[in-house]
Amino acid sequence: MSDVTAHGAAPHRPRASIVPSWHHVHDDGEQPGAGPAPDRGGDETPTGQPVPEPTVSLAPSRQPAMWLVLLGVGLATAVALLIDARAASLVLSGVLAVAGVCRAVIPGPGPVGITVRSRGLDTFFFLAPAVVIAFLAFAPGVKPG
Repeated sequence: MSDVTAHGAAPHRPRASIVPSWHHVHDDGEQPGAGPAPDRGGDETPTGQPVPEPTVSLAPSRQPAMWLVLLGVGLATAVALLIDARAASLVLSGVLAVAGVCRAVIPGPGPVGITVRSRGLDTFFFLAPAVVIAFLAFAPGVKPG
């Protein structure tokens, strides 16, 4: 019988994680350290006390960076429909540049909505397309309007 179908059986105990405990995100309001103490795999201070986890939430209301980038993409789409593609390209390039700079300078785990990989890779993957899109907006042979 699996843990799902077993009625009244002891709850399934999660396997020990190879990821440090501070890397886990508790989105359901669960507080770190609540319940039985999980195997932290060495995430302890020299005195033996557990290292406190930074509080990060994946709740949509707590991800302003992601919503601002989404708003910027919507603005670029509106500019493309109402004005022209060059202006929309510059708006999109600006949104990517701002997101890249924010990812590069904001400390900690970073803006939750736009943090995907390491800081260097995230910054590169925001700033490089920003430069390319801005360059292509002014490429020879592209007529405005």
